[in-house]
Amino acid sequence: MKTYQLAALALSELGVGTVFGLMGDANLAYLGDFVENHGGEFVAAVAEGGAVSMADGYARMTGGVGVASVTHGPAVTNCTTALVEAVRSRSAVLLLTGSTPDVRDHFQDFDLEGFARLAGAEYRRVRQAAAVGADIAEALSRVATTRTPLVLDLPYDLLEVAATGESPRAVPSPPVPGAPAADLVDDALAALLGSARPLILAGRGAVGSGARDDILRLARALDAPVMTTLLAKDLFAGEPENLGIHGSLSHAVAIEELGRIDCVLVVGAALSSFTTDNTALLAGKFVIQIDDRSDAFGRFAPVDLPITGDAAKVMHALCKRLAEADAPAPSGRRVTQLAEAVRALEQKGYHSISGGGTVDMRDAMARLAALLPPGSQVVTDIGRFSTAAWKYLPVEPGRFTVPGAFGSIGLGIATAVGAAASHRDAPTVCVVGDGGAMMGLTELSTAVRHHLPVVLVVLDDHCYGAEYLKLAGLGLKPAHSEVEWPGFAETARALGARAVTVREIDEFAQVAALIEKGNYPLVVEVKADPARRRPHVATAAAGRAH
Repeated sequence: MKTYQLAALALSELGVGTVFGLMGDANLAYLGDFVENHGGEFVAAVAEGGAVSMADGYARMTGGVGVASVTHGPAVTNCTTALVEAVRSRSAVLLLTGSTPDVRDHFQDFDLEGFARLAGAEYRRVRQAAAVGADIAEALSRVATTRTPLVLDLPYDLLEVAATGESPRAVPSPPVPGAPAADLVDDALAALLGSARPLILAGRGAVGSGARDDILRLARALDAPVMTTLLAKDLFAGEPENLGIHGSLSHAVAIEELGRIDCVLVVGAALSSFTTDNTALLAGKFVIQIDDRSDAFGRFAPVDLPITGDAAKVMHALCKRLAEADAPAPSGRRVTQLAEAVRALEQKGYHSISGGGTVDMRDAMARLAALLPPGSQVVTDIGRFSTAAWKYLPVEPGRFTVPGAFGSIGLGIATAVGAAASHRDAPTVCVVGDGGAMMGLTELSTAVRHHLPVVLVVLDDHCYGAEYLKLAGLGLKPAHSEVEWPGFAETARALGARAVTVREIDEFAQVAALIEKGNYPLVVEVKADPARRRPHVATAAAGRAH
C-alpha cells in the first residue's frame, strides 16, 4: 500500500467518520481514498478557516475530536483565526496538512511548526511512511487527552511511497482524574460551611462531567444559590437556586447578591474576564476552584484552594463528606428570598421596541425559542446582538456553544455547520449579526450541499453594533458603522437555502411552518433598528430626515 492509502485506512479504523476540509495536492489522495474505499464522509468547506471552525463545532458538540484537512501554504495561513479560537476554547481539533515537495524555493513553502506555535497548537510530523497510521493514532490520542489542537504534517513527498504499516491502535479514552485528596475535600467543605453567603459557580466542565445533580444537592444543603458561566447557560434552568449567568450578563438580583458573597465554589469554569468582570466579582471572596487541568488555576484569577479532579467526582466527594459530617441544616431562607426576587424581576419584563418595520431582537429570540424542537443545538456568533440570544433564547446544556474566545466575529456559521454535521436529528440554530453573517455566509453553501439541518438567524441592524455605540459615545456619527448589505434572504436563496425576511413579529409564523416541515437549511433575516429606538421615536426621526 502507499502512504496515502495507509493514512485513509488509519482514519477509518480509528473511528474518524467525518473530515472537514478543502482539497489540494497535500491531501486529495488520502481524502479521496477515505471516501471511496472506507465509507468516510468529506465535508468540503468553501474556505480553509471554515473547515477548522467546522471541526471545532463538531468537537464541541460531540466531546470527541474534530478533524480538518487542508493543503499547503496559503491553505494553512487561512486557518489561523479559526485555529487560535479552537486553541483558546480548549477544543479537540486535529488539523491535517502537509509540507510542500522538497524542491528549492517552492512557492507555497511555509513553516508549519512555526505556524502551529504561533496559534498555540501542538505540532507533529510524519517522518516515515510506515509510521503514518501510528502517528495519526498518536495525534488523535494527544488531542483527546490534552484538549489542545494539533497540526499533523504529512509531507507531500511521502504520499506515494509504498510501505507496509501496522494497523493503528485504537485511540484510548482520555484519562479521568481519580478521587480528590481527602484533605482538600475537608478544607473545601470547611470553607463552605464556615462562610455566611456561599455561591456555587458551574462552567462547561460541570456540564460535560455530569456534575449538575451533586451541585444542586450541595447547594440545597448550604442554602446557597447557583450560577453558571455563559457556556453552561441554563444548566439549572427552572431550579429555585438558579441566579443565572455570572458576570457581565448577570441580572439585577444576581448583581446585588454577588456583592454579598464571601465564598465561591467554582466547578469546571475558567474564571475568564467576562465571567469575573476582570476579577472584580471575586474581590474579597474565598475562591475554591475545581478543574481537571492544573494549569487552569490562577490563569485568569487568584484561587485560594485549587482542587485538581473531575468535576463530578469532586462534587460527589463533597456531598458524601457533608453527609458523613452530619452538619446542621441552614436555618435561613436565603434561596427562597432570592427566588422570590428573581420572579418579581422576571414579571417586570422589558419594553419591546418591535414595530414600524423592525423587530426587537429580544422578541425575536423569545419567539424563536417557542418554535424549536427538543434537542436543537444553538451556536451564536459574538457582537452587540448576542446578548439578546444569550438572555432570551433558552438552550439545552451541552448543545450550546459560542466561538468567541478569540473575540473574532464571523466564525459562527462555519462552527454551526460542523455542529450540525455532528447531530442531524434536530436543527442547529446559528444566531449571528449582519457583520458576522457577511463574513461567514459562503459556508451556508456547505450546509446546502451536504443537506445539513441549519437554521441561520441573522439579526440585521445594518451596522457593526459595538462600534455604533462607541462612536456615539465619542460624540461622532454612528452612521460611520452602518453598512448597506445585500438582502440576506435573497443571497441565501441564491446559495440554495430557503429564506424568510421578518419585519414584524407575526411573520415568524412562516418560520414555524418551515421548521415544522424540516425545510433546511433555512435563513431567517430579522430586520432590527440599530439605534434600539421605540417605534414612535424611530418614526419621528424618519419624518425629520425628510
